[in-house]
Amino acid sequence: MVVSTIGGSIALSLAAIALDRVLWPFSNYPMYSNLAGPTTSITRAVGVGADGREQALPPAVQPSGLLLHLAVDHARRAADAPARLERIASAMGDEHERLRAAGEVPGPPLAALRIYRDTIRLDAEPHPRHAVLLIEARRR
Repeated sequence: MVVSTIGGSIALSLAAIALDRVLWPFSNYPMYSNLAGPTTSITRAVGVGADGREQALPPAVQPSGLLLHLAVDHARRAADAPARLERIASAMGDEHERLRAAGEVPGPPLAALRIYRDTIRLDAEPHPRHAVLLIEARRR
């Protein structure tokens, strides 16, 4: 069964090459091979130590990049955007402290948590990045 599945996949790939045809799921998706625009943006969160230095948050604290980006975009469109952004940052800070107290995250407590929106120019080398601070939530 496994051999026939692998063999069939190889045979279909070779047939697609021989016939110069694009057959799904063997296509290379050319629609994703070019830039969608000259810029892109990402949202990132960082912890701030008592000395003011920023540090990356561990993956257990920060939602994946796309989830954080979507949550922040949704919050920014709301009428009470500053309060919502504050709640997002505070929740990540609370989770960091909970994991730190449990010994799952090393280091001292955070003094604050910052959320940035970075805009990156893709049509220039090197890709210039412009960071905008959206919220800084001080820890209590």
